[in-house]
Amino acid sequence: MKSFGHMAGETERGQAVDDAIQSNEVLSKLRRTAKEALAAGAKPEKLDRGKVVCHQGASAGRFWLLISGKIKLVNYTSKGAALLIDLVLPNQIFGTLFYDQNPIYPCTALTVQPSQLLSFRLKDLLADLDRNPALQKILLADTCRKLCQAQHMRGLGLEQAPVRLAHSLLHLHEKFGLIIPETRSTLAELAGMSVETAIRITRALAKRGILETRRGQMEIRSLAALRACAQGANTNYELNHTTVTAHSVRVTGNGRQSVARPFEQ
Repeated sequence: MKSFGHMAGETERGQAVDDAIQSNEVLSKLRRTAKEALAAGAKPEKLDRGKVVCHQGASAGRFWLLISGKIKLVNYTSKGAALLIDLVLPNQIFGTLFYDQNPIYPCTALTVQPSQLLSFRLKDLLADLDRNPALQKILLADTCRKLCQAQHMRGLGLEQAPVRLAHSLLHLHEKFGLIIPETRSTLAELAGMSVETAIRITRALAKRGILETRRGQMEIRSLAALRACAQGANTNYELNHTTVTAHSVRVTGNGRQSVARPFEQ
């Protein structure tokens, strides 16, 4: 898709917005009049790396479609500890909320790299929800998936570090496939541990032929063995039952300080 910043006229820009809406799995289910209303309220945004798209706890009036770049969704505790919830990739939407009374964003959205987005009025999406069974079906499926993910993450907090890391690798596999274009720093954020701990565990996985690490990416060499690790099989290779301190990652530019969070092996 063309950069919105390089489009000559309103006609070309409008067509690009229509194409973006049609290419998204959720927004494409809107009826014609709803798509027109959504496009009329669309605003292109171009943000540098490390910029905040929306703040956790802020009143929710708009949602976003990522055109290019990458976004991370971060949840903060009352003490400022940051937990990476998920990564948003191009052609995915975020910031959608479907309850009426004072909706607020549950996460802060930050750009991981220079990103182009389209923001839309949330009310234009909700207006079509009551009378659109196809939209209801896909949003229900997406909401159930996210609920299951949240319940799964809660249980993982009690698991050993190798198990948490294996689950995080499997989550990234669902997004990217066997070759994961992410660093071990991102993996550590997802798994809730220090980068040093993630490096030690991935090295152990590499020695067993399960994972291969290269600069800026990881490759899963044995998906079956990784799934076995996620179930707790053969996880005694790391740190010899010592206590692992999981550090949250400091996020530049948001005014919050990250703090350490302990996990027991």
